[in-house]
Amino acid sequence: MFGLRCLRPRPRWLISRISTLPAKQFHSSVPHTAARAPSTWKALSERRSESRYQSAFGSIRLSAEEAEALVANIPRPLFESALSSVLLDATIDAAVSLAGTLIRLAVRCNRGMLSRLSFILSRHPDYRAVAHWLLYRLAESKEPFAVLYIVNQQFKTGTPLKRTVLMDYLEEFAQRHLLDAMVLYGRILHERHGRTEEALTIWQKAMEISVPHQAHAGETDEDPYSVLGIPQAWEMYAAVTGVKGDSEGTRAAVATGAFLLDHPVAFQYLAKIVGNEGQLDKYEEYMTKAAMDCNAEACHDLGSFYLELHYDGKGRDKSPKPSKGEDVSPKDLIAAKYTNSELRHKSMDWLEIASAGGWGPSALIMACLLREEGNAHKGLHYLNIAENDEKSASKAKDIRHIYLGKSFELNIEREREIFTKQFAQFG
Repeated sequence: MFGLRCLRPRPRWLISRISTLPAKQFHSSVPHTAARAPSTWKALSERRSESRYQSAFGSIRLSAEEAEALVANIPRPLFESALSSVLLDATIDAAVSLAGTLIRLAVRCNRGMLSRLSFILSRHPDYRAVAHWLLYRLAESKEPFAVLYIVNQQFKTGTPLKRTVLMDYLEEFAQRHLLDAMVLYGRILHERHGRTEEALTIWQKAMEISVPHQAHAGETDEDPYSVLGIPQAWEMYAAVTGVKGDSEGTRAAVATGAFLLDHPVAFQYLAKIVGNEGQLDKYEEYMTKAAMDCNAEACHDLGSFYLELHYDGKGRDKSPKPSKGEDVSPKDLIAAKYTNSELRHKSMDWLEIASAGGWGPSALIMACLLREEGNAHKGLHYLNIAENDEKSASKAKDIRHIYLGKSFELNIEREREIFTKQFAQFG
């Protein structure tokens, strides 16, 4: 935008002289550092002390009052002398105004904040191009959020990840134990270079670092990088060890995520592990913790679990009580706490929450249950939700043709496309 003017052209003899000099004379070399005289050091120290807004770490220390004073005294002639030949008066005014804005930004904006603002802008298609340009520039300046964003975007889109300065920064951040950098760097090692054991070691270390110390227990500070969508270390460790058939490693990683990090998704995974082992009391406990985080899938699984128990005891008015000496099935251990009517109500409560979160399979079950109860018109609301979710849209459209018909009959328990029992093997 702003051009540079050469006030005095080079002499012809100098131009011709430069053009005839050997090219090797213009190679780059490390500048020599000569010893300075004591008087020079004194002058330099005095000059540094005069820079009142510069901290020892190179960041700006500027109060709002000082910033406004600087803005009020911006020397317009400075811009006029530098830009008068390329800009009109009105544009010079705009340049002065922009300079004032930059000064004000120096008070309340650091590179991390600029990265966050650019990330927010990138979500809108009209601003994505300029936001990405800013994020690239910030990443090149070694701002961690921007580096993670750019490299993660390249990784997710399948872009070849060459050994660039951004990859060097990512590796450095991982070595400095920035958790999200450790996870992302490990993923790149595993998925792009086949260095799985190195990745597992990095994730193992990240899990150890993730565990909060007792002194910090109860802190609820949000992970500043969570918006980037990078998985947690325990998730990656569990996923990769699961593929390798290391069930113990998978379980240990999930247990770390659940019990040490209190992560709701970890409780959801752990619930499925213990459920398949027949520990349905633990399944109920862990899946409830996951569902209480408004995880629609966990709400659906928990609601389906109670509905399965309801159908297994259909027609039963009271909770089951096993005979003496008779082995109690895992399902009966849970069902003993509730009547069959309570199981149905608990099921519908969780399925309703999942439906509110847009989970189509839950809405499809709700529509059918309400139709069974004679509340077809109320059920239409849930049928609409089911049609808007690709997981249930096809079956929902099939049911709509007959939903309000008087001859409508549907055995939900036997409709596998609507309801699937999770623990049929435990009778």
